[in-house]
Amino acid sequence: MKKFALHIDALAVIIIVFITSFGFNLYQRYQYSDLLKEHIGLQFQVLSLELGRAMKDAKLKKCVDDTETQLASLNDCRLNVQ
Repeated sequence: MKKFALHIDALAVIIIVFITSFGFNLYQRYQYSDLLKEHIGLQFQVLSLELGRAMKDAKLKKCVDDTETQLASLNDCRLNVQ
């Protein structure tokens, strides 16, 4: 039966690889957390801008409709005067 022997240098390499991998995973989690916060902030910003644009479009449409109504009534008055 063969004996299993683990050399000290192999054990050191395994430990270094494990520590490096664990550190890299922590770094990635930190980066993911920051990116997620930024993404959520940008989503709220887009939602706010879209809502503001929709409100301004509605206000502009109302102003245009009011202006057209006023112009139509002015034209009616002119026709009645002549």
